[in-house]
Amino acid sequence: MVLEEDLFSLEVMAVPLPRDFKKPKMEKYDGSSNPVDHLSSKRVKKTAISLMQLVQDKDKLLKDFIARFNRAMLGIKELQMSTVITAMMSGTRNRHFKMSLSKNLPNTMHELLRRGEMYVDAEEAYLITKGMKDEPESNKRKIPGELEPQNNRGKLT
Repeated sequence: MVLEEDLFSLEVMAVPLPRDFKKPKMEKYDGSSNPVDHLSSKRVKKTAISLMQLVQDKDKLLKDFIARFNRAMLGIKELQMSTVITAMMSGTRNRHFKMSLSKNLPNTMHELLRRGEMYVDAEEAYLITKGMKDEPESNKRKIPGELEPQNNRGKLT
């Protein structure tokens, strides 16, 4: 009995490898240890260049970018503060945050993240107030005792 998975495997195995393909140099798994540990020990090490390639997506908030940036930084050893700042400035789309970093360079990672948090708060406040302005008048909650604007057109006084 032939399983569908076997047919797929045969199709994959039938595809020729590129001429310049080089098999990864990895010792064969012998089954004596955790397979995840075996594979994770062979991961490519992250460098400062990978941090420089991080860019804030157009539709994403600064908060999301900073979180991604922090996760990417964790795997990089011997990272200089100047590289971190340069990568943050080149990756963010928030021009006010970028200008703040260029005018007054943070000295520590804590200072960089604190400043980023200030701009995240400002961005969130802006989005909230923008949402309130975009909300139609009929959907706004009325406060008891608040006077409604009077339409005086057509009335003679």
